[in-house]
Amino acid sequence: MQEPRAIEERTTSSAPKRTAAADAAAAFEEVYLLYAAKLRKIAVRKFHVPIPEAETLVHDVFATYITHAAAVRDVERYLVGAICNASRRWLKRADAADELFCGEGPCAATAGDALLDEIARKLLLSRMLAGSGSRCRALLQRYYLNGETTSAIAETMHSTPATVLVFLHKCRKRALAAYRALTERG
Repeated sequence: MQEPRAIEERTTSSAPKRTAAADAAAAFEEVYLLYAAKLRKIAVRKFHVPIPEAETLVHDVFATYITHAAAVRDVERYLVGAICNASRRWLKRADAADELFCGEGPCAATAGDALLDEIARKLLLSRMLAGSGSRCRALLQRYYLNGETTSAIAETMHSTPATVLVFLHKCRKRALAAYRALTERG
């Protein structure tokens, strides 16, 4: 017959041992369960963050807490401060997006006629230059946009300034033909 002590040793040795990582995970889970609802409530009620966004903010706060847990002295104060800061950042981003995109109503950033005309002009110009060919587009860009002289362009093309002027004339004619084709069509 076996001694009772040997049986006791066998049962205690077969019990699963908890590791430090498991203990830490349990501690984080406990903190999450204890404070998550409170943090959500703060974000939603105090800062008027929508519930789905508040969930995301709470998860971000806890992810930050997990990475900095060793330096945190008072968990509740840390988490409340973090959710307040995260909610303020979210509100700033939401306000900036509202100012930029205006939602459904008119706002200060609503495009006026001048802006719409400028956009239409630029689209027409880009389509016109695309229709005139890559060599003409590059030549017109160098001459008109970059401000290069015909002499400088002629040097890189191994040509004379007079030849560059002829090329520019032909490219302007091509661009005009592309412009007329675009405006007659649409």
